[in-house]
Amino acid sequence: MELEITSEKCIACRACEFACSYHMDGDYSSIGSSIMIHKDERKDYFGPILKRSKDIVLGRPEGIELLKPGQSTTGGAAANKPILMRGPCDLCPDEDVPFCVAICPTGCLRKKE
Repeated sequence: MELEITSEKCIACRACEFACSYHMDGDYSSIGSSIMIHKDERKDYFGPILKRSKDIVLGRPEGIELLKPGQSTTGGAAANKPILMRGPCDLCPDEDVPFCVAICPTGCLRKKE
């Protein structure tokens, strides 16, 4: 099981970041979250970026890009680098629905079976 991202539904509200951080650290801070919103001012877009154990999912308006840890991407802003220091998504194993999925107001995130 893993998270599925429909990046074009993302409105950059960052609720997923804070929900994930609460799960990971018991605090409402985006520091420890496995998911964050990345922005590229040069191309004027944003989307979710998710660290999983095997890869990093970069949500862009044109679709999903999968990166291996340490792999660079074109158009990535420096603000994207903190995701590498975070723990991978564990899908909130003690919950029926991951916190980020439960709080996402647009359905951008969902648990894929």
